[in-house]
Amino acid sequence: MSTIKELFDDCKIIIEDDKSLTINGKQIDQIYNPDSGKWVTKYLPYTEYDNLLDLAQAVIRDTVEFTHLEP
Repeated sequence: MSTIKELFDDCKIIIEDDKSLTINGKQIDQIYNPDSGKWVTKYLPYTEYDNLLDLAQAVIRDTVEFTHLEP
């Protein structure tokens, strides 16, 4: 079993066994597309990522739920 833990833009990313992805404890649904060899998620439709870490960083950076807005 391999686990990747990383802090990105004040959000905690945990990837377990290249299957389970959580950001700040919230499970992020994602699917591996064997035809393209890439990962996709409903949070960012129409985009594909080479790995779950890239996908997680994009979700944090590009979705309202995880974006930290300046006051």
